[in-house]
Amino acid sequence: MGGPWVGNLYINEIEIDNKIIINNYLEDTDFYYFVKYFEVSKKQRDNFFCIVRTNKRNLVSKISKEKFEKIYIRDIKENILFYSEGFHKNLPIINLILNFY
Repeated sequence: MGGPWVGNLYINEIEIDNKIIINNYLEDTDFYYFVKYFEVSKKQRDNFFCIVRTNKRNLVSKISKEKFEKIYIRDIKENILFYSEGFHKNLPIINLILNFY
């Protein structure tokens, strides 16, 4: 099994970010939420994922302070993230409060 797969994020033909996990995002009234991969080194234990929140009106993005080894976002309500520790939705749901830079 390969993946997770990453790519560049475009909204309305504007490039917003890179190394975004494909098929792992949410949208609400004001924001888009995506998972971004941070490759710090070639050692897998050094690398991590964060949540990117992009404002729909001005396309300004903020990155979560929280880092994850593996993540599949399930839902976000009032900055509470519901997610699974993996790359698919067939795992138990965990929740935590998100903080953004």
